[in-house]
Amino acid sequence: MTKIVLTIGGSDPFAGGGIQTDLKTFGDYHTFGISVLTSIVTLVDNNLAIHPVTKEVFLAQLKSIEQVNFSGIKIGLIANPEFIPLIKEFLQKHPDIPIILDPVLVFKEGNSAIEKEILAGIRGELAPLTTLITPNLTEAETLSKRKINSLQEMKEVAILLQKEYKTAVLIKGGGRLAGERAIDLLALPETKIVEYQAQKIKAITINGAGCSLSAAITAGLTKDKLEKAVSDAKGYVYKSIQAGVMVTAEFGSVYFEESIIKSNNLPA
Repeated sequence: MTKIVLTIGGSDPFAGGGIQTDLKTFGDYHTFGISVLTSIVTLVDNNLAIHPVTKEVFLAQLKSIEQVNFSGIKIGLIANPEFIPLIKEFLQKHPDIPIILDPVLVFKEGNSAIEKEILAGIRGELAPLTTLITPNLTEAETLSKRKINSLQEMKEVAILLQKEYKTAVLIKGGGRLAGERAIDLLALPETKIVEYQAQKIKAITINGAGCSLSAAITAGLTKDKLEKAVSDAKGYVYKSIQAGVMVTAEFGSVYFEESIIKSNNLPA
């Protein structure tokens, strides 16, 4: 039977991130994606704007899917701190399935009152209910209030966050750290660290890579253990960057071609 997976997040008009990428990733993993919108994102004249849906509309979406039997849930851009108790209540109704929290922080440097409220909600309300949280380096710095300039500091922050939230933590290193290889770190209980490395790709078709990774892990956890789900998701996103689509003359988005799925037997 086809597994049903839910994404809670924002809409990206370029379909490079947000729920558009999540739903496509779920489909690539042969799961059926359902979505609940928190917001609509726009980018006009280089001005990124987030337009949250109303609290009433957000709650109505959650109520609409109460009877669905989910096999996994991903949470992305929350946009409004008033959504956090509603998300928490919804998650508590699904205690036995994988829940992945991608703490998308798009407000400037964590200084806005909205982001501070969302951070507090992530720390105190949502993270303890999750199977895994997947911050990038900047988000990990914001969550930990520590700078990350080396692999050792990345490991220390991963362990710190794992102990604080009492859940697995995957820090996405991306291309920011020095060196020829991109490194992600998975922190598990009992101070276990799993390191994932790949050659850095010189490509600009990277829009949506973080969203796609967390969505792929969510779908992967419907059939595999965490370490394998992360490993497979890393391979999936790597190939998605290589096969990415130029959306405008300036940037491109990740894309996973069906031919890659067939030739690599991944992720089916």
